[in-house]
Amino acid sequence: MKKSIIIAIVIAVIAAVWVASGVIGSPKATDKITENKPGSAPTGTVLDIAEVRVQNLTAQVMNDVIEVTGRTQASRQVKVSSETDGQVASIQVKKGDIVQKGQILGKLGIRDRSARVTEAEQLVNQRQIQFNAAKELTEKGFNSRVRMAEAQAQLESAKAQLKMARVELSNINITAPFDGVVNDQMVEIGDYVSKGTQMFDIVDLNPIEITGFLTEKQMEHVAEGTEAIAELLAREEVKGQITFIAAAANSETRTFAMEMTLPNADYHIKEGLTAKIKIPVQENKAYKISPSILSLADDGTVGVKIVNAESKVEFVPIDLFKDTPEYLWIGGLPDTIQLITVGQEFVVPGQTVKPIQSEGKSLL
Repeated sequence: MKKSIIIAIVIAVIAAVWVASGVIGSPKATDKITENKPGSAPTGTVLDIAEVRVQNLTAQVMNDVIEVTGRTQASRQVKVSSETDGQVASIQVKKGDIVQKGQILGKLGIRDRSARVTEAEQLVNQRQIQFNAAKELTEKGFNSRVRMAEAQAQLESAKAQLKMARVELSNINITAPFDGVVNDQMVEIGDYVSKGTQMFDIVDLNPIEITGFLTEKQMEHVAEGTEAIAELLAREEVKGQITFIAAAANSETRTFAMEMTLPNADYHIKEGLTAKIKIPVQENKAYKISPSILSLADDGTVGVKIVNAESKVEFVPIDLFKDTPEYLWIGGLPDTIQLITVGQEFVVPGQTVKPIQSEGKSLL
């Protein structure tokens, strides 16, 4: 046999022995290290513990605020009309003027109204003399009580006519019904007006009101008398009070009309401005988290997963206090928790985990 063939046979034998020794000495398939899958019991002789990212958190006091967009409006608005016929003799105010209750806005021509008052006064004097005479004669027995009653009736009628004449004379003065601002003037000097003609538009801006609408959920936290803050366009904030909440919802929007009243002594807040009503609600201990951290139980309950003192996962239902696209305020949890922020979808309640502290304060 050639030397080269012998060398090849020896090498083949050595290789076969080496391969056979590896198969015989390897562990069985059932002895492999298995990975710990969520919710499953270990099947191997060695078990890996899942790692999760956590943050140690302490509940904060949440000062929640309900925000409602509204619009300012005058607390009162009246069209002042003429109470008699006549020609406009004078206009004593202009649009934008601040007026006081009883202040004269304009006057109508007197015409014969003054003469009617004088005539009515003279008639009252005459009827008074006649009544006095009838009374005296009746007391002396020279006159019947019927004649005295007639004289008294004539006197009362004359007094009524005098009162009407004086009212008619006073009606030439067009006066402000309350403190406010002249919003419009509908007549000019020389115009002839009849009874009921609208002459001035007066608005009351102190106090001023802001109207808005509450949802059904917001209604649970707001009541008449609740203190609130109005934020105007210039970032000015004014304190006021909720003075009205509708008893019935709008049939189309399912929202409830509300009004906030606030002081406006200098009339700087005008009607028709956009304003934001901020209504503080009850303080709660809560956690500010990312929506991505939420978990869902098998029965549909929303909650979060935390790691307890024994390094086991717990599912805790939450109370949702405030929901925004960026973050949530949640409650119903212990005052301090170890919240799972990464990996909560891969672990189940009761599972032992290895918590790794997240870097920074972000919950995203």
